[in-house]
Amino acid sequence: MRTFIVALTLLLVAASGPPPTLVGTWQGIIKGPVGASHRIMQITKTGTTYDVTIHSLDESEVPIVTNNVSIRDNVVTMKFDMNTPPWMDYHRVFKATLSSDGKTLDGKWQIPNYPPIAMNYTKVAHASWMIVEPKVTYVEVQPGVKIEAMDWGGSGRPLLWLAGLGNTGHDFYGIVPSLVKHYHLYSMTRRGFGASSSPPATAENYSSDRLGEDVIAVMDALAIKKPIVMGHSIAGEELSDLGTRFPNRLSALIYVDAGYWYAFDSGNKPKDPVGTPPPGLPPLPPIDKAILENARSFKGPIDVPILALFANPHDVSNEPAADRTPAEEKNLTLKRLRRSRVSRPDSRARK
Repeated sequence: MRTFIVALTLLLVAASGPPPTLVGTWQGIIKGPVGASHRIMQITKTGTTYDVTIHSLDESEVPIVTNNVSIRDNVVTMKFDMNTPPWMDYHRVFKATLSSDGKTLDGKWQIPNYPPIAMNYTKVAHASWMIVEPKVTYVEVQPGVKIEAMDWGGSGRPLLWLAGLGNTGHDFYGIVPSLVKHYHLYSMTRRGFGASSSPPATAENYSSDRLGEDVIAVMDALAIKKPIVMGHSIAGEELSDLGTRFPNRLSALIYVDAGYWYAFDSGNKPKDPVGTPPPGLPPLPPIDKAILENARSFKGPIDVPILALFANPHDVSNEPAADRTPAEEKNLTLKRLRRSRVSRPDSRARK
């Protein structure tokens, strides 16, 4: 009888299988303060310590990490405390229930000064979504001056992204997963910003030609042949410099809200010193000021295909009159006239 009970017990234990485990790959979608984000969570365990890495695919290529994990019964608590870019002052708690079969984690993210956000993870053998992480290289463009360059991978013709003023080569991450499906994608961080070197804010260090030569140096270092170069905002200056001086190195240029006075001489360069902010606003940082003051409007032909995209609708009502083109000024006047006619009742209608 005793032998029978022992055998039955062993059989029941074997049938029940191993207890559910957190270790593995999980995926889910969180609908947070800045919209929905696809997330892949990878959990490993060393001894009694769990290491959690969360790739928030629609927010950043930099993962969210913690090893502050506790489990009580089937309730899992993960505490995240990070203070490195881009997750600055990042303090979150994810508290969830692990299902008895170990296939789901259903819980809520607790965010300071914000209502809890529901999040459901499903364990998967392989993630359904692509994790995109760049290979970062530091290219020396001058003695003591290095530029952060990123190779995001992908297949297809090369596409090089140039950031706007104050941004870095990481800041367009939201469209990276879509672009790498069609292009071999690269980006770089302009000197003076992010992880790139910041030489003194002089005309020599931040002229249009110097910034354009930095791009060529990165192309040479990463062996980027005849790329499409796409730039946002002030990067229009570098695009036009490249197109004017190095057209044979390019396939095409794409100006993303970047085709303004610093890119093309349209006669609309601000009359006031461009590095001087309007009254009441703080002074520009020295490097921003140096870039703007040493930008030049390009007049020469650019003998490569160009696509120029502009914000639409484009509201210029708050811009200084000196910054508006004649067409913008005319359209703004017409809009004001239409609004005045709508708001002022017709005297004939009152009869």
